[in-house]
Amino acid sequence: MSLDGEMLLELCESNAALYLPQLLAIENEAFAEPWSETAYRAEIARPISHVLLLVREETLLGYAGFWQVLDAAEINNVAVARPWRGEGLGYQLLSGLLDMAAILGCCRVNLEVRAGNAAAQALYAKCGFTVNGHRPGYYEDNHEDALLMGCELKKY
Repeated sequence: MSLDGEMLLELCESNAALYLPQLLAIENEAFAEPWSETAYRAEIARPISHVLLLVREETLLGYAGFWQVLDAAEINNVAVARPWRGEGLGYQLLSGLLDMAAILGCCRVNLEVRAGNAAAQALYAKCGFTVNGHRPGYYEDNHEDALLMGCELKKY
C-alpha cells in the first residue's frame, strides 16, 4: 500500500534484517518498557501476530502491531520515530492497521492506552475509538492507569 512516498509493509522473516533494528530503536525511544528483539522475533513467528511497518525507501518511520484473536484485534504497540512525529504518520499507520484487521475478518479492535497520554488518545479517537473501561495501576513502570478503548470495524 503506497501513501505519500511511504509504504505499509508487514514485518516478516524476509525483511526483519533491514527493519527490525530500526523498529527496536523506535521501540526503545517510545516506550518505558520496550519489547526486546527476542519478543519481536517471536511475534514474527506467531500466526496471530501482525506488525505493520510504515517505510519511506528503506527507512522505518513507524510501526503498529496487533494480535488477531478470533474476530477481534488487540493493538499492542503503535509508535512513530521522533523525527517524524506530528506529521500524521500515526494516523496513516493506524488507518492501515484497521484496514488490515478488517480484511482479516476482525469486527472489533481494542487497546490499552496510558491515562496521561493525551496525544495517543486523540489519535485513537480520530480513528473512531471510544473509551469503554479503565484499568487502575496497569503500567508496571509507574503504576499509571490505563484506559480501555475500542472501535467497531466495517466488514469487507
